[in-house]
Amino acid sequence: MEAHPRLLVDLAVVLGVASLTSVLFQRLRLPAVLGYLLAGMIVGPHVPVPLVADLANVRIMGELGVILLMFSIGLEFSLQRLFRAGPTALLVGTLQVGTLLVAGFLVARLLGWSPLESAFFGASLSIASTMILAKLFDERDIRGPLKETVLGVLLVEDLHAVLLLAGLTAAASLGGPSLGTIGGTLLRLAAFLALLLAAGRWLVPPAVRWVADHARSEVLLVVSAGLCFGLAQLAAWAGFSVAMGAFVAGMLVCESGRSRNVEHLIHPLRDLFAAMFFVAVGMLMEPAVILRDWPLVLLFTGLVITLNALSVTLGATLAGLPPGLGLRSGLALGQVGEFGFILLGAGTALGVVDPSRYALLAAVCVATALTTPALLSAGEPAAEALERRLTGPLRTYLTLYQSWARTLKTPALRKAPGAGVRRAFLHLLLDGGGLGAMAVLAPRLLRSGTGWLEGHGAFSHALAQGIVLLAAAGVAALLLRRILLWSRILAESLLDLPGAGALGTRPVLRRAFRGGLRAAALLLAGLPVLAAIQALLPLASLGALAVFLLLALPLLLWRRAQRLQRELEAGPEWMAEGARDPWEAPPASGPAVVEGGWRTLRVGPRCPSMGRSLGELDLAGQAGVVLVALLRDGRLLEPLPEARLEVGDLLALSGSTAALGTVERILGASPPVG
Repeated sequence: MEAHPRLLVDLAVVLGVASLTSVLFQRLRLPAVLGYLLAGMIVGPHVPVPLVADLANVRIMGELGVILLMFSIGLEFSLQRLFRAGPTALLVGTLQVGTLLVAGFLVARLLGWSPLESAFFGASLSIASTMILAKLFDERDIRGPLKETVLGVLLVEDLHAVLLLAGLTAAASLGGPSLGTIGGTLLRLAAFLALLLAAGRWLVPPAVRWVADHARSEVLLVVSAGLCFGLAQLAAWAGFSVAMGAFVAGMLVCESGRSRNVEHLIHPLRDLFAAMFFVAVGMLMEPAVILRDWPLVLLFTGLVITLNALSVTLGATLAGLPPGLGLRSGLALGQVGEFGFILLGAGTALGVVDPSRYALLAAVCVATALTTPALLSAGEPAAEALERRLTGPLRTYLTLYQSWARTLKTPALRKAPGAGVRRAFLHLLLDGGGLGAMAVLAPRLLRSGTGWLEGHGAFSHALAQGIVLLAAAGVAALLLRRILLWSRILAESLLDLPGAGALGTRPVLRRAFRGGLRAAALLLAGLPVLAAIQALLPLASLGALAVFLLLALPLLLWRRAQRLQRELEAGPEWMAEGARDPWEAPPASGPAVVEGGWRTLRVGPRCPSMGRSLGELDLAGQAGVVLVALLRDGRLLEPLPEARLEVGDLLALSGSTAALGTVERILGASPPVG
């Protein structure tokens, strides 16, 4: 009978303190998560305040919060939403998670941490906070491309987080990373998920639909919570994480088409126990440890903010988005999210992560959460500064690349057959996995292949070593050649998709686009493989590879841009093909629109916008088109905002037919008087 009063006392103390701190942080316009962490420090054993709760009780309630949080993520996760987010979100999210994971792992290993502990901590740094960003976007009424890009990346991050949770907990529970244990665990996980999803999709969605349509709301809540905790326990019995089971339960309920009803009911319950989870994290925070490790807090905070901005900007650029939008999205994503504590908590529970890392991660979370509002405000000025500092060749290359990439997002093109694309990408994944396996197996093959020659002389031993190394190098070279070949085939398949646009058929641009597409394909296929085997690779090799990628990709884009600029300056005549002047009398017979939404407009003496600057017209902002180039007297000019239209200028534009029609109306409007 003593447990019940103790539990009630803990619940009253924790919720009472958390309510005060959360209201305080709400008034300060700061994330409520920080208030919960402060409440945990107040009721924890490390702060001299006479309000101490029992950590075991709070952690049990926090575990319920983790399960409900994962269930809520599953409710919002569907394959349809993932497909709508598209390759752009997949590329940006994969690059962002992979970069933070590898960088966090490298830094932790350099600090002397164990491989598994470093992997868990690196993974905990790689997932941004859905809670913080959702609240900030609502408070500031942020909409449009920035919100769509960030939410798409968060969706992909959630997918990677579930995979990381499953893979890392499996590796830790089996005693450490090895190729055999990881392979066997992945096969067992795949079989478990396939069975659970196959049976669940047959049973759960119809049952949830019937309850939602015929029963009262409290019955739907009980049924949904029962599914959530039931599948969580089933996953635990199978040897996997309870969080993964709850996520699958949410996905199955989402398939019923009644996820909004369930989400509305489960939301208050989730928020209550999620608060308990963050309070439990705060109870583990030791101010003395944070003061001792403040250089590490600054190091990891800078790492999260800087690498998020760089990786998301690069990923967005390779995906065909404006670099300024990528930078704004990367700055918005520059914080540690709630999923990081779930990952680190799993590692702590398995005994592979030092519990003091909780305090370090919580301090990084607080620091990044405090800077997120300022980074969000600084995003637009930083994006404008980045766009201004882009050199002429690079701006021209990126503008053309973005213009072509936009055609890949049209509904008609998304329905186009892409068997060649899927086949090439599958080969990339398989060959990348083979190369990673070779990197891991080579040292073991060297030891086993030469071990039987012990005692046969130094020459025989050296000869055997040379044979094994030569064979491994040959296989690795073959796999690397195949990876490069399939990346080229994938790029060509994307350029040849039906309706992919006239820009992709021009030989000059085709060569330029192929480079960016190959880089994107190699990153999308290679980063997950690198992240999966990072704990198995020598630290020096992993660091050298990371530095090479960091330097090679910007250099590749720069060289492509320079080459494209030279080729365009040598022969820009093709841009003027089909040029028309819609303001001449009599009007032209019709718009000369080529496939892919390409149009060239000539500024004639009757054009009402003659003499106005490109900045005043703001064609991208008002019509959503891309001004690819400004041609004057046969020369390619940089379309700077201060450039003014003159008679005979040719505006090379790309966009949808409706957007191009809007541009003609904008250019045909009389300039404002005064």
